[in-house]
Amino acid sequence: MPEADKGRSQFDLGALSGFGAAAAALAYATGTLTINIYLHQLGITDFSLAKPKLVLTGILVLLTFLLLAPLPVFVAWLIGTRGQDGRVLPPSREIVFWMLLPVLGLIAASASLFLEDIPGLGQTAAWRMWEFIKPQSCAAKALAGLLIAAEVYVPVCLAGVSAFAATRLFDQVRVAGTYKIHPEKLVYFLFVTALAVASIVGYIYAFSITFYPAISSEFGGGKPYFERFLIAEDGRCQLQQLGIPFNTDQPNITQFLPVLHESTALVAVWLKESAADHLENEPYVVVQFDKAQINAVAVADPNQKPKQHPQLLPLVPCVPGPSPADAHGHTP
Repeated sequence: MPEADKGRSQFDLGALSGFGAAAAALAYATGTLTINIYLHQLGITDFSLAKPKLVLTGILVLLTFLLLAPLPVFVAWLIGTRGQDGRVLPPSREIVFWMLLPVLGLIAASASLFLEDIPGLGQTAAWRMWEFIKPQSCAAKALAGLLIAAEVYVPVCLAGVSAFAATRLFDQVRVAGTYKIHPEKLVYFLFVTALAVASIVGYIYAFSITFYPAISSEFGGGKPYFERFLIAEDGRCQLQQLGIPFNTDQPNITQFLPVLHESTALVAVWLKESAADHLENEPYVVVQFDKAQINAVAVADPNQKPKQHPQLLPLVPCVPGPSPADAHGHTP
């Protein structure tokens, strides 16, 4: 291979490797921020950050943002390229159609959060919106879905327009041949750049409390899944005192519990606070327990997951049960 081609090939590989490393770091940071915002809404803390799911979650958030951002950027570009008479250039119908598809998908996804009788577990934004839907009519649910879509899309619009304004200002300075900028324009550039960054963080926050708990974990989301746990005898009483429900015929095995989050040290489950059917004050609580107390795990079939969410048991004193040897009539 000629030396010129060899050098160019090495440059391309180096640039590609650097771009891949930067993209992975950005996805990792985005995933870490998304999951920690979601956990903060539930009162959970998790400092075990070395997990592949963080990258997958970051890719999910960034991909959805990139699908929604082109439309506001395109509108800002049309306004910025208007003619001397002030008229805006007519956009192409095909381009507008393809850019509107992600927005329509956002509206449909927001409406799907209110298709069930009650919001899904962990969907804090939908639960808060549900408190204001009285009565729960189709029109009220549609309005709630539109509000959720607006909550997600407004930060995207602000970020797209601000990023376009900052880029255009930077390009004007670069075309002039120097990178010196007028103080007034410098303030404007810093303002729109900070607004773009804050809007992106706002989108991550909105995504984490709306769609993250509604997306399955295999796609990078945090949708709860049902598991039941075999607990060691020395830890069963502690969990019963927390209110964890166990099977009556198998006292060391819990009922199927909706797992909101699972780390290397802790498991967080979502339990119904009371048997009442009303939805006031969000009658659900989050319970965390040590993962070291679990001896085995059984995962429920996703197609046949339990329909009744387990109820938090009353806080009563727990008396350790007999050992397996005592149960068979043997002395220890």
